[in-house]
Amino acid sequence: MRRAQPKPVPPAVLRARNAADLLVAPADVQRAIDRVSVLLSLKLQDANPLVLVVMHGALPYAGELLRRFAFPLEVGYVHVGRYGAATHGGELRWHAEPTYDFVGRTVLVIDDVLDRGDTLAAIAAWVRDSGAAAVVTTVLVDKAVLVERPISVDHAALRCPDRDLFGCGMDFQGYWRNLPGISALPDSMEDP
Repeated sequence: MRRAQPKPVPPAVLRARNAADLLVAPADVQRAIDRVSVLLSLKLQDANPLVLVVMHGALPYAGELLRRFAFPLEVGYVHVGRYGAATHGGELRWHAEPTYDFVGRTVLVIDDVLDRGDTLAAIAAWVRDSGAAAVVTTVLVDKAVLVERPISVDHAALRCPDRDLFGCGMDFQGYWRNLPGISALPDSMEDP
């Protein structure tokens, strides 16, 4: 029986990591998450919240927040995307909707990055329309974009320039979500 060969890492992925600018060091990411977790804990500790994680990007940030929360909560997820393999968003696609009962609940929506805000706005509206009593939003990174957004995030751990970011849940062509710091692609690198 022939053994399957591992899928090779695309050369552009390796080039991106080697050419990237480190914008936020891992220790600074952790300090920012510590700060936001205190604010969210004060707001949510008596609310019996449902935490809704936006897959895949928010998974590392949500994991860090959940470790810091010392109050009862439930966790669910939604899988919505706009990027695919590109670094710039396209049409919103719902891959998996949660089946949780939102009626009368306080829902904390956790996402990785607030860029144009279309994804987070759609999710927050959908949760509200499903009967939630309150929706609280948090992102790891609020990008400094020069467009009017359909939503303002309640709590952002960090603010970064409007560049193509990866690390801490954000990816480049599906890779590098696992990096503990936040890096940016050089302006000279193009979409695949």
